[in-house]
Amino acid sequence: MNSIHISYLYAYLLKSGRPQSLDYAQIITTGLVGDRDFAVIDDGGRMLTAREYPMLLEVEAKIMNDHMYFKCKGDFITVPRKTGSSKTRTGILFGQSVGGLELDDSIQKWFSKCMGVSCHVVEINAVYMRQMEGQSIDITYTDAAPILLTSEASLRDLNNRMTLPVGMNRFRPNIVVNGGNAFEEDDWKSLKIGSCEFEISHHCPRCVLTTIDPSHPGKGISKEPLKTLSTFRKSGNEVNFGVYLIPKKMGIIRLNDEVIPG
Repeated sequence: MNSIHISYLYAYLLKSGRPQSLDYAQIITTGLVGDRDFAVIDDGGRMLTAREYPMLLEVEAKIMNDHMYFKCKGDFITVPRKTGSSKTRTGILFGQSVGGLELDDSIQKWFSKCMGVSCHVVEINAVYMRQMEGQSIDITYTDAAPILLTSEASLRDLNNRMTLPVGMNRFRPNIVVNGGNAFEEDDWKSLKIGSCEFEISHHCPRCVLTTIDPSHPGKGISKEPLKTLSTFRKSGNEVNFGVYLIPKKMGIIRLNDEVIPG
């Protein structure tokens, strides 16, 4: 059996924004430090995602001391984080109440221009942590669980079935592994990576976001890879690719760390 190692690590500071490629990541109960800590909410209280606003895929977000830096198509803005602020904003994500501390007012104009809709950026805090469905596990603005893991072997298997291959960026994982067999992650129950330990929660059902090319989000929704995935990865009404992890023992994970399934 081929050994399995971490080949890529990603955090997405802004929900639906560009990934940050990491050499290492600190694992806490909510996942990777800094993953989906910020999100965009419109005036109507809806949390925006790239499903409806593909332009979010082009937004770069960074923390710079006590400020936030956002960049999109050559335009950028730096605003205070206001972590001690009492100004909050609430909204709805997948029918669930969400909220956070609202960033500086100047960000409203900048993001509203980018997205074409009046909106605000919020930062998660302890008060607004969400919980996984059916479990008392805190999560940030991530869709369903603390960490998403995908496999390069599984992606190769998918691409071998397609006319035009897609990149792993379609699936927005936190941890990408190399080695082992395609889709063997389906059968994992637990993982050990360095000093960290994880429980496998469930398979990740894929949505229309996978059909938007992050390199060309303006092209909008297409059919692939969901069309091909549905021919061999469908379970009930879900089309699965990747698995969700719940941290059980915290610490640091790094590129090239060995991944040991349990």
